Amino acid sequence: MMKDLFIAEKPSVAAQFAEALGITTKRGNGYIEDETHVVTWCVGHLVTMSYPEKYDARLKR
Repeated sequence: MMKDLFIAEKPSVAAQFAEALGITTKRGNGYIEDETHVVTWCVGHLVTMSYPEKYDARLKR
């Protein structure tokens, strides 16, 4: 069975995702899940932006 995976930036946001999805059945160490969803989290920023010149040298200015 396939499940939808949601990754949040921190545990409190994951709990909000789970609440919005109606997940109340199983909470494990680092995740919350039910029959069709898994919500997990990291601690810290998941994505950071790079300097403009890393995307295109013409943007360095």
